[in-house]
Amino acid sequence: MKVFIDETGWLALLEASHPEHPVVQKTFKELLEGNHRFYTTNVVIGNVVAQLKAQRGAQEALRFYEIIEEAWLGTYLHVLWIGRRTFRDALKLFAKYPKSVFTVFEFANVLLMNRRNIRFVLTTKFEYDEFGFKIIPERESKECD
Repeated sequence: MKVFIDETGWLALLEASHPEHPVVQKTFKELLEGNHRFYTTNVVIGNVVAQLKAQRGAQEALRFYEIIEEAWLGTYLHVLWIGRRTFRDALKLFAKYPKSVFTVFEFANVLLMNRRNIRFVLTTKFEYDEFGFKIIPERESKECD
C-alpha cells in the first residue's frame, strides 16, 4: 500500500503532546511493519523542519531531517518534488476551490498523490477525503484540524 504523509501527519507523529499522537504513532508502526511505501514532499519536509525549529530548536529540526534523509536513501520513503508544473496546477485547484481550507501546497499534495495513484493519507486533515483519499488512522468524528 502507498501511504502519503502530510505535514499534520508528521507533526502528530513527532509531537508526544499532540492529541492524535498515540493513534498516529501506533498506525505508523503498523504500517512500517507491513512494509508499506511512504511518500511525502519536499515542501512538507521543509515545513515540518521549520515548525520543529520553532518549537524545539534547530538541533531537533536537523535531527528530524537526518532521519528523513536516511529513510529516503534507504528506500523507506519517497520524496516527491513540488516543481513548477505541479505548483502551477495546484494554483489552478486553489482557484477552483476557493472555499477549501487547503493551501496551495496541500493542493499540490493532492495532485502528486493522484499522479502516483496514492489513495491513503496519514494526516489529521479530514478534508483529504473530499478529494477521494482514505484518511488514516481512521477516526470516528471529524473533530481534528
